Amino acid sequence: MSLLDTVKKVAVQSTEAAIPAAILYGTVKSGNPLIVRVDDRFDITGEALIVPKELQAGYSATHRHSGFAPGAETQSASGGSGETAFAPHSHGLKEDYWTNCGAESEYYYGLKQGEKVILLRNAGGQQYLILGRV
Repeated sequence: MSLLDTVKKVAVQSTEAAIPAAILYGTVKSGNPLIVRVDDRFDITGEALIVPKELQAGYSATHRHSGFAPGAETQSASGGSGETAFAPHSHGLKEDYWTNCGAESEYYYGLKQGEKVILLRNAGGQQYLILGRV
C-alpha cells in the first residue's frame, strides 16, 4: 500500500469515527443462519448482528394473557366525586379481549428470507443492531 493510500485510509477512518452511528437498510438473505445483505453492498452474519428477541425465531419467556368468554362484562365501577363521567358503569368485553394471568412463554417467528430490515451501525462498524422490519 502506498503512502497516499494509507493517508486516504486514515482520513476516511477519522471521518467515520466522528459519526457515532449510521442507519442502514438491509434484506434478509437467510433466516437460519441469519444473513443480512446491507444496501446491496455487503453481507452481515454471526456476532456482527445484534437481534432483539422479538425478531429471533423461537419461544421466549414473557407474560401471556387469557381471554374472557364472549359477551362477558367487567364488574361495575363505583362513581366518584359526583360527576356524571364517574357514574357507576360496566364495560362489555370483546371476544379477543385479554388480561394478565401469569407467566408463560410466547413464540416469535423471527426474520424470514426477503424481509426488509432497518439497522443501526455502531461507530466502528463492527456490530449492527436490527431495529425492526421495514
